[in-house]
Amino acid sequence: MIFLEDVWVNLRDFELRGITLSVSKGEYFIVMGPSGAGKTVLLQTILGIYKPWRGKIFIDGVDVTDYPPEKRGLSYVPQNYGLFPHMTVEENIAFGLKVRGYSRREVKRRVREIADVLGISHLLHRNPKTLSGGEQQRVALARALVVEPKAILLDEPLSALDYRTREEVIKFLQKLHSSLKFTAIHVTHDIVEALELGTRVALMFNGKVVYSGQLTEILCNPHYVGLLSSQGLVNFLEGKVVGFINGVLLVDLCGVVIKVKSTTKIGAGSRVLLAVNSGDLEIHKDSTGAGNVLRCRVEKMKYRLSYYEVLVRYNGIKLKVCASTREVKKLNLKPGDSVWVRIPEDCVKVVYS
Repeated sequence: MIFLEDVWVNLRDFELRGITLSVSKGEYFIVMGPSGAGKTVLLQTILGIYKPWRGKIFIDGVDVTDYPPEKRGLSYVPQNYGLFPHMTVEENIAFGLKVRGYSRREVKRRVREIADVLGISHLLHRNPKTLSGGEQQRVALARALVVEPKAILLDEPLSALDYRTREEVIKFLQKLHSSLKFTAIHVTHDIVEALELGTRVALMFNGKVVYSGQLTEILCNPHYVGLLSSQGLVNFLEGKVVGFINGVLLVDLCGVVIKVKSTTKIGAGSRVLLAVNSGDLEIHKDSTGAGNVLRCRVEKMKYRLSYYEVLVRYNGIKLKVCASTREVKKLNLKPGDSVWVRIPEDCVKVVYS
């Protein structure tokens, strides 16, 4: 359906290098990698914003390498959703149809139809600025899907949402894709998001695709697990199942039992590998009284422009925690400090057992 053959893109300060990639019709494909890996550049190259100096791009068997974006039949949902603030929700959704010359009656029909599917009919006369993050996400999806694209390209669409809203939108995307069978390429650095939405993935580092295939194969390969861990994207934790109660696994991590939501029952005594994003961990100076906490010691702190990467240790377990500059200053964190690290149970994913 979408095929990239040895694609090279040269920008002033960045280069995509030899990208060969295929996405099947109706597939929900994941692109992962750290910030600066080239994920957004890859999407925008497929879209036609950047032109390769070498290689070809095919959509439905047609060479579209030299086609402008409007001739490729693709829809794009940027990280900030790209909604027009001076238009109503209905006008935002209708924009692409009007540009394509559809009649007023047809525009009205299609907008109402997609709004019903996405459950946003009651929002059509609202302004995007008055909507929640989850509602804006649905409007952006409606605008992308209403033109019936050959594929939809999503650039970290859930990164600005809080945990609860993100979980709701993930479930919504699962249901929507199951119903509409659209082709999607979804960029994320979130391992839990990737595991929930897709089965195949391209893992990118420094402008190259270093792996393309089944997501579970990456997570069973120590080399790729090491790459993800070293970039601070994901923490992988090995533990032993000690119980399963009402959809919750009880997992022993070096003497502390934590709760992990799971749709699959895993027998007591089984070893499991858990994954949790660095940005989902919470760090506190005092015990919050909540569950899923480890008493850790701060070993190192690295400043990463907009946040701190805090390396902590609990017994034999090392964790990377992404903490905002404001949070670090508020807690007055420094190496050697004793801290409590909380692992939210709905942010942990069982990779394999």
